[in-house]
Amino acid sequence: IDVFRGLTIFTMVFVNDVGKLREIPSWMRHARPGTDAMTFVDLVFPAFLFIVGMSIPFALGRRLSSGQSRLRVGAHVVVRTLALLIIGVFMVNMPRFDPDAAGISKSLWVLLVYLSVILLWNAYPRCQGWRRRLFITLRLAGAAGLVILAAVYRGSEANGTTWMQTSWWGILGLIGWAYLVACITCSVFRRQTAGLVGALALFVAMWIGDRAGAFALLGERLHMPGAMAHIRDYVWLGGHVGGHSAIAVAGVIVASLFLDGSPAATPRKRIVWVLVFAGMLFAGGFLLRPLYGISKNDATPTWCLYSAGFSCLIYIVLYWLVDLHGATAWAFFLQPAGANPLLAYILPDLLYSFLAAVGVTYHRTHWNAGATAVARSLVFALAVVALTGLLGRLRVRLHI
Repeated sequence: IDVFRGLTIFTMVFVNDVGKLREIPSWMRHARPGTDAMTFVDLVFPAFLFIVGMSIPFALGRRLSSGQSRLRVGAHVVVRTLALLIIGVFMVNMPRFDPDAAGISKSLWVLLVYLSVILLWNAYPRCQGWRRRLFITLRLAGAAGLVILAAVYRGSEANGTTWMQTSWWGILGLIGWAYLVACITCSVFRRQTAGLVGALALFVAMWIGDRAGAFALLGERLHMPGAMAHIRDYVWLGGHVGGHSAIAVAGVIVASLFLDGSPAATPRKRIVWVLVFAGMLFAGGFLLRPLYGISKNDATPTWCLYSAGFSCLIYIVLYWLVDLHGATAWAFFLQPAGANPLLAYILPDLLYSFLAAVGVTYHRTHWNAGATAVARSLVFALAVVALTGLLGRLRVRLHI
């Protein structure tokens, strides 16, 4: 799981950077909206959702086995979800930032946001005395910084200047919603694989029902005809709760095969079961494709099921390679990203906002097209992972 997470974050940094450059092959960009297609870039985000789901049974199991009550574990899940939603809201509002209305440059505002995030959610070492007071002060400074930066925010839209909006919550916010729903699903069904598979099917059906107007009909039956439309301004039940959660729950299902008492008691059986499960996901996606097509932006069932199927295949190859054959040396460069994924994810924007704040623009006019741009983004992704490792050794580790 750690290698898979590191590989996914490394790829995410690479595709996010190369996608902003010119003369890049279409398969290195997201599939164009409105097309019935997906590229490997459209697989990166759902792969992380899948990994989030795989981590949940082990993470919740460790907390419960250590003696934590279910109430305390539930509170941890809620707090973690809120943290991801908060960071996601800040990130999704960055493109609309209006420096003239806010009275502060966009690059400086973005830089201060990420520095505040690091101060607030850094995993400070446990200690006593003045060091403990210092770390508490730094955490409070990060929280205060986010409050102040949210207060001064102004965004530009066609209808004028607006404040921060939830919009689509950003990648981290979407992960937060899927994480919350997958945790609840895992807690309810625990090791009941049939229940987990049923939940996955229900989440896919939620997307289909939402597209067909089922939730609007529910609002009418509750004598609240506009309620469901209003809720969708904040949470898209079909996509955020349905499609994305289906991918995360697929990860939970695969992870359940590696728990004690699983019917897949041997490595060979685990591989067979995961491959069979992947085949079922691909078959479901294939059957639904004529109805809704493949679309990442719309989180269509086929995109969700295909993404979960591909994630199963990638994971089982890594399991065979890393766990069964001990081939780990090749993945040494992925370790920092796998151990500190949130820091690795926000570092690119932090670095670019810092360069803009100090007036460095060379990277905007050089090495930004064609094969040279691809090489640049690859080197940049490697540098981000290396910097993540360096900061980790300096005890900068984001933990939500």
